[in-house]
Parts: sequence; structure tokens; C-alpha cells
Amino acid sequence: MRLIRIFDEHKNLFVSSKSIQDHDNQFPPSNSWIEHLLFILLIVPLALGILLLYSDASSWHLPDNLYVFVNTNRTSVQTAVQIFGAILAAIEVFALCRLINLTTRVRFTQTPVSLNVLGFWSALSTPSTNFGLPFWMITITVLFGNLSAVISALWTGALTPADAIGTQHSALFIPDWSDLSLIKEYPGQIDKTGLTIRETKGYFTYSVGLGLLGSLLSSVNSASPINGDVRNHPKLDNTRYNYHGRSYGVGASAGLSDDNLVAIPHIKNYTFNEIGLDASVDCIYNTSSMFIIQILPQTTLHAARGFLPDSNLSAPEYSVYIGRGDDAIVSLGVAASPIAYTAKRYMAIAAGNYYKNLDKVQCAVTFNPALFNISVDIQGRNISVSKVNRSESSVGPVHDIDPHHNITHVVMRQLELIANDLTSYYRSTLGDAFNASISDYRTSVAGGNLNETQIVMKGMENAVTSLVDDILVAYASAQLVVSEFKKSTPVLVQVAALRVGSRAYVIASAVITGLIALLVIGEGLRMRWWKDLPSFDYQDNRALIVGASRGGKGVAEYAEQVKCKDLGRVPVIWRKGQESWDHGEIVFQPMLDDSKEDIEDTASDRTSVAWI
Repeated sequence: MRLIRIFDEHKNLFVSSKSIQDHDNQFPPSNSWIEHLLFILLIVPLALGILLLYSDASSWHLPDNLYVFVNTNRTSVQTAVQIFGAILAAIEVFALCRLINLTTRVRFTQTPVSLNVLGFWSALSTPSTNFGLPFWMITITVLFGNLSAVISALWTGALTPADAIGTQHSALFIPDWSDLSLIKEYPGQIDKTGLTIRETKGYFTYSVGLGLLGSLLSSVNSASPINGDVRNHPKLDNTRYNYHGRSYGVGASAGLSDDNLVAIPHIKNYTFNEIGLDASVDCIYNTSSMFIIQILPQTTLHAARGFLPDSNLSAPEYSVYIGRGDDAIVSLGVAASPIAYTAKRYMAIAAGNYYKNLDKVQCAVTFNPALFNISVDIQGRNISVSKVNRSESSVGPVHDIDPHHNITHVVMRQLELIANDLTSYYRSTLGDAFNASISDYRTSVAGGNLNETQIVMKGMENAVTSLVDDILVAYASAQLVVSEFKKSTPVLVQVAALRVGSRAYVIASAVITGLIALLVIGEGLRMRWWKDLPSFDYQDNRALIVGASRGGKGVAEYAEQVKCKDLGRVPVIWRKGQESWDHGEIVFQPMLDDSKEDIEDTASDRTSVAWI
């Protein structure tokens, strides 16, 4: 480089862009290919991002052994994830820094830049913050300096094992109703009851009305939730399951025939479909009811007799109750020999003065076949049953498990047996349970617009519905356990699992990595893989000092001329030496946007400058 004095010819201060370009075309390329090969490290986060996207789209979960390991070592796993996330972020930020460095080193040989810009490039290539730069440059370098922390946080979210629900397919035994030979009305006499089994899982019998009196009575007492919420009530066995809402007579398999499902590791829930009978109850006051209580010649015996809407006119209903007078009697009438076995059956109540509000209550119970979806929560021990609409069912018309209505008849007849067994000299335990349901419903609708008749009817409907549903479940349990009449049905099992990362973080990390990779490839193609890259690196203090010293006093003299008021605006450029590229120098080079007045002042003061 030559130092000359500028006198009158300002043109010597400038070199046209074309001449600079022609001069640059002669520069030898850098031999440091390792600077290019370091971009290969981007393959690691790029491949990992693609793998995470695929695993998320495929709902892939960690194997069982890893699930146990992660849950056992949560703290250590999280620490390892954060470290690995920081490494991936460092690779991506390193790629950006190298990309900025390589591109700006080539640009430094082509266009003069201010010292501020050179410091800005250096800060971005590190990355670091130089607080001597203009405010907007400081802002960008601060943001860029924290980019690694942001990317690291995203990778941590994308790699942290998150709780998920996995699904499996299995099978479950449910009651088979093709054989109904054991479901019939057994007389309440010794040695003439239905088959019975008592085991660790509970007491199971075909004499439901007699054998499960206590459980059925307890269920009636809680038939109307006092707070108006969904009713929760226990299943009639020792499995400790509770129904959330109505049972509809299905779900008996839970706890009885699901041992193979419970044995599945980390199981949380399983669901299946089951056909049952949807019992719809509608109660009214029938003031013209012909079902009444009559005193027999013996003063402690009373007959509940008369006709129901479905009674056979040649055989009126008749049953005997015991009591000191009829005040404490609550009798239920159900047709023993109805006109026809139909899906709609009737129940009538004749009650004494102690239960006057129950007298003349008549309920119609309609049994319709329906498909139900049963969801069993293993951990919470809850069973939820919902009716599947026919439009949602893919099995077509629902098969009727009781085509001849034998089950319907036997279930309704249990109500009469229960009422008779729960009447004593002084109280009717069933009547008290009915009144408890009515009272709880009254409390739940306090302040509403319902009158007393509506409250009594709704309380009774809840009580009868509870009785019918539980009796159906009891018969279903007997089919499973006592007679072992069962069939297999498909089950969808949900198990606790772990997946890698959350979807939002996975997508964000993969997108950022992909953009960085595209930016590197695009810039590499545009810069022809930096074939004009000089060996000089402005980040290397050694090269910076040597290159500046070779540039003579031009930069220093210009800084002195402007009295060091704004050193950041001093324009410099890298020029190769006469012998080789490695012997280049940093020289002062006025930029095209410098004002004419500044140039003239510099010329008149005969300032020493460097030029080409």
C-alpha cells in the first residue's frame, strides 16, 4: 500500500465499484475448508427435529422400561435434557455466527465499512455485546446474544418427556344374555332361592330382591343427590367401584372379569360398548287406582290387592303384609301374571297414613334395548355409562337382549318382594327410603318453581330408577360369576405413557432449525461457498493488529483530522498485499456517501490517507 498526499484531485480518493470488483476477482480463495465443514454439525439438530416431528405425528411413546426410568429419575433426566438442549442451541447459534463471519469477511474485501459496522460484525460473530456501538446495534447484539438461551429453552421443551395417554386394544368378558333360564321369580322359601355364590369379590345371586336387600335399600336412600350434582353410588359388590351417574344395568364386568386388563402396566382407563336395557320411569298420582290395602280377619295381617293397568282381569294382584294396623304399610303392586309380557310395565303403591304422600303413586317403567359406552377409571375406581345414539352407532339396529321381556318381568317383580320384606310392625323401611329420595330432591331444588306433587313424583322416579338399574346390574353380575354365561367384547385400553416433548415446542424447534439450515445453504450457494474468502479474520486480534499496522498511518491520521469525535464512522477496507493474500492490510477508504465538504477539508489540510 502507498501513502500519498491528496491535493486537488478528489478522484484519487475513490475507486469505482467496478474497479473494486475487478480487483477482488483476483483474490485467492481461503484454504480453511474446516470453516465450511463445521456447518455439518447442523445435521444433528436437523435430524433430531425431523425425528421429533415424525414421533409426534405418529403418537410415538417411550417404551415401558424408559417410562419407569424417567419417572424414577425425573430430576436427573430433566438436567440431562437441559444440557443437551443447550448443546443443540449452541450448534445452531454457532452456525449463524460462522455464517455472519464468512459472509462479512468476503464483504470486507469488496466494500468499505465504518469501524462501527466492523465492531457490529465482530459482536454478531462472537456473539457478544459492545456497548460502544450505536444504540440500535447494541439492541441487536443483545438480542442475538440471548438467542442461544431462547433456542435452548425451545429444545428443552421439545425434548422433555411429557405425560401422555397411550392406547391398546384388548378384550373383556361381558354378560351373555342368550341363556335366561336362571333369571326367574324364585319364591322366598327355604331351598327354593336362586343360585348363589359368595366370594372375595362379593355376594352374587339370582334371588336379587331377597339376597341384596341391604345394598338395594342403601342405593334408594341416595337416589336423589342432595346438591343436584351427578349421582355417585357404589356398585353392588366388593370391587369398590362407583358409578358416576346412572348404571343403566350395564358395566357389571368392572372388577369381576377384567383381571387381564388391570394387569396391563400403567393402565388408567378402558372403554367398551355393551347392550343393555334403558329403563325409563314415569310416575303419577292415580287417584282412581284400584290397588288398595284391606284388613284381614287377623288384626296383624293386611292384604294389598287390586288391579294394575297391565293386570290380568281374571287374576287381581294379591300379597299379604304384616303390621299393627295399616298406617306403617307401604305395599307395591306389580302384575304377577300380566296380560302380556311387554317392554312397558306398571308399579302401583298403596300406603297407610304414615306414608300418605306415597299412596296412589303409580309408575310406568319402559325398558328399551340400547347400546351403552362404558368407561372404567381404574385408579379412581369409577364407572361412567353413556347411551350411544343410534346415529353414532356403527353396528346398526341394537340387538334386544330381552326379546320376550322375561328379564323385564322378573326385575319388576323384585320390587314387590322388596316392599313385602321391608315392612315391619311399625315401619316400612322401603317407604322411608322413598321419602329420603323425595326429601333430598326437595332440598336440591329449594327455591325453584316445583310444587309438592312434582317434587314427590321426581323423587319417586329417581328411587325407582335406582332400584331397577341396580337389579339389572345384579342379574348381569350373576350371569358372569354364578352361571358364567359370558362373551368377549373388544376393549380400548388407555395407559399412562410418556412422549418426547410438547407439540408446540417440537414444531418451533424444528422450524427454527430448518430455517437456519436453509439460510446456510442459500447463502452458501449465493456466495459460491465463500470461494473468495480471505484468510484474514477480523475476529482474530492477531490478524487485526498485523493488518492495521501494514495499513500505515492513514486511518490514524484521518481519526486525528476529525479530532476523534466519531471514530466509529471511520471507513476502512481490507486490501491484499502485493505478494499474497495473506499479507493484506486494513486501509482507510472513504465511502461513496461521504460528504463533499468533508473530502475537500481533508484535501486542503493535506491529510495523509491510504488509497489504492
